Amino acid sequence: MMDINRVKQLFLQAKGMKKQIENNLIQNKTTLDNLNNRIKLLEQAQVFLQKIAQDTQSNLKFQIEDIVNLALETCFPNEYTFQLRFNIARGKTDAELLFLSQKTGRPIDPMNASGGGVVDLTSFALRIASFALEQGIDNVIILDEPFRFISRDLQARAGDILRVLSEKLGLQILMVTHIGEMIDIADKVFEVKKNSDGRSVVKVR
Repeated sequence: MMDINRVKQLFLQAKGMKKQIENNLIQNKTTLDNLNNRIKLLEQAQVFLQKIAQDTQSNLKFQIEDIVNLALETCFPNEYTFQLRFNIARGKTDAELLFLSQKTGRPIDPMNASGGGVVDLTSFALRIASFALEQGIDNVIILDEPFRFISRDLQARAGDILRVLSEKLGLQILMVTHIGEMIDIADKVFEVKKNSDGRSVVKVR
């Protein structure tokens, strides 16, 4: 027959185990509550960050579209509209560049539009937009032979783009070029030539 002291000892052990389990339950509940609170905070932060991302994308979309469409309208009035769309898939954001016909509203292939000139001019306008967004608008940008691959019939229009973007964005443009149409839009021209002894001579006109 089991000793009364042994029974008492087992009872106390069981009681202690019960108390320990109750304490563990309290601690686990506290931990669970803390985790739930953290999850709520993280969810709120995620919503907040998504809102910031959407606002940033909307701001970028507006500014980039504005600059590119200004360039396109200068060169190809009433022909093309540029749109920037952000697509989110699998946690990644991709940007889609769209060109629409102003006449039909339908997407067009820019490589076949105006002999590919639309792509060249849009690419340039995107670089200007990127610079303006990163550096601000009261800055100097240096261009080395811009539009050197553009067809001759679009060179005068490309010059108009530089002039309009410079005025609208407040950019001072320093440009190296051999294209006459680009030179004609300049406020000041520094003509550099080598003289007979091989030294460079600068003429201001």
